[in-house]
Amino acid sequence: MMKNAFKTTAFTLLIISVLMACKKKADAPLDFTIDEQNLTECPQGANCSFLYADNAAMIGNNLTLTKGQYRIFWVRSQGDGRTYWLYMQAPMLGDKFLLSDADVKAGKVKYVSYCAACYGIDYKAIGGTVKGIKIAKTNSSPEKWLIEARVGIGAEGATEPVSTVVLKQYYFAAVE
Repeated sequence: MMKNAFKTTAFTLLIISVLMACKKKADAPLDFTIDEQNLTECPQGANCSFLYADNAAMIGNNLTLTKGQYRIFWVRSQGDGRTYWLYMQAPMLGDKFLLSDADVKAGKVKYVSYCAACYGIDYKAIGGTVKGIKIAKTNSSPEKWLIEARVGIGAEGATEPVSTVVLKQYYFAAVE
């Protein structure tokens, strides 16, 4: 009888410790920094914008932004007959976020490209990471976010990227 009570108690304590460990890991603050050196420049001859919208959501593959529960960041690069957008869906809470490779594969990062000479190949974000840190508003500058991303781009179903979008830049609130 005592043996069974010990086994039950030990098993219960094991379950509780596993649950507590999972909770601690989930509640742990994001522990990373992004240095403000070596920011990505817009390619020569291209125009770029780095913007974000609060309380937004991405709808479908046409990437229409609507009211929602996320913060959406996007870069637009246009030049040399090619335009691309990279959209990143981050949580609204907190002053840091990290989108993992699994998040990118789950569609929280979307890539859209228009190119007359690309023969209609539809590329998408297939892996990578995105991290961001909020830079507080000061007397001389508005609130902004510093985003660092490395996102592999490939065709539908691809496991290896054909190219990689690498950027580190400040994103400013879009004017509504």
